Amino acid sequence: MKERRLRLFIALPLPQEMKERLASLQVDWKRKAHGVRWVRPEGLHITLKFLGHVPEGEIQGIKRVMERVSLGFPPFRVGIRGAGAFPSLQKARVLWIGVEDSDGRLKGIFKALERGLEKLGFPREDRPFRPHLTLGRVKEGGRFGFLEDYRDLEVGVLEVREMVLFKSELKPEGAEYEPLYSVPFGGSHGCR
Repeated sequence: MKERRLRLFIALPLPQEMKERLASLQVDWKRKAHGVRWVRPEGLHITLKFLGHVPEGEIQGIKRVMERVSLGFPPFRVGIRGAGAFPSLQKARVLWIGVEDSDGRLKGIFKALERGLEKLGFPREDRPFRPHLTLGRVKEGGRFGFLEDYRDLEVGVLEVREMVLFKSELKPEGAEYEPLYSVPFGGSHGCR
């Protein structure tokens, strides 16, 4: 029998009150932007590493890498501020809120995950790591100059306490995410 494959990624979860703040921002943006598929607020997160379709038997190895990486980083804070589009406002494909990584801890976590996961056969990212929150994906061209008004937006401060291995299921109404395993930074390990 063929082993089941799960679509997986490692991310930082957001507290409910921050998701609610971002949901109200989406409501505002929806009036100004057309041709966008909006991320459901309950699914908002900061992606550290997208793993793709992974055989179920490889999950234990991923958990061990997450545990080793987490020990090297105590809990910390990042600012959630600013807004923009990838690759640019003129050729927008993704509408995002910025994550300020001024001391480089998120980049350090990303690099440590890359090293550990590469040993398990996961390829390294070919794009530079740019931590962000995706609020919407552009389906067709549109005008997104209004994002200039949100360049200095202050959403809040995120207490980064854990990273989570999520399963993603693509459905017609949008992706659904289920947490499979949670690893606290800097300490004891627990699972969901």
